Amino acid sequence: MSRVAGRSSVISIKLCGVRTVSDALLCVTAGADKLGVVFAKSSKRCVSIEQARAIHESLPVGLPLIGVFQDASLDELEAAARGARLSAVQLHGVLPPDLFSAENRARLAVPIHRALQITGPESLAQLDVLAAPELADGVARVLLDGPRGGSGAAFPWHLVGEARARYAGKLDLAGGLNPGNVAQAIRAGLPDGVDVSSGIEGPDGFKDRAKVRAFVRAARAAAVELTRG
Repeated sequence: MSRVAGRSSVISIKLCGVRTVSDALLCVTAGADKLGVVFAKSSKRCVSIEQARAIHESLPVGLPLIGVFQDASLDELEAAARGARLSAVQLHGVLPPDLFSAENRARLAVPIHRALQITGPESLAQLDVLAAPELADGVARVLLDGPRGGSGAAFPWHLVGEARARYAGKLDLAGGLNPGNVAQAIRAGLPDGVDVSSGIEGPDGFKDRAKVRAFVRAARAAAVELTRG
């Protein structure tokens, strides 16, 4: 395996819902900054710890693999993080009790990314909790997702800008993104990262080569455009 090089950008690109080694390698070749695997049992993209570990072992050294969870317990998070050698956990839904205590943070031993479902401006109030001083170091990134995570449903992208008034940390944009609209979403929301799953899938539910490449190309071009502007 080669060490990751030349993948830094103003906006990070996460390709999520990867289920196979071949799809993982497709995403890596296209230029993804990080990959996501889903452990939520209700998702058609759900993988086992063994499948996720195989994906991790296929990646270039240093390319992050993020585990995506829904209403998971601390035991489930710890088992997956260790077993699949995750770089971070992305948490949707209800959080485990006392997740941010020093003891539980040490037990988990990987950064926490918090996903929030956004339906409108009122949803941004969720950020006030994460901005509290006691959680300042607890959440590494916040993912602003559509009203139904994994469904391809979007929310008004300009709300990312409004979210910055409430939260000073890293803000990523997800929900309804695809190769045809990701550049527009980046220009409208100015996120720190973009995250896509269904928008780069083919009819069979696996990653589509042309869509993956087009998404990364469009997102990267929009990021470059922002730096020049």
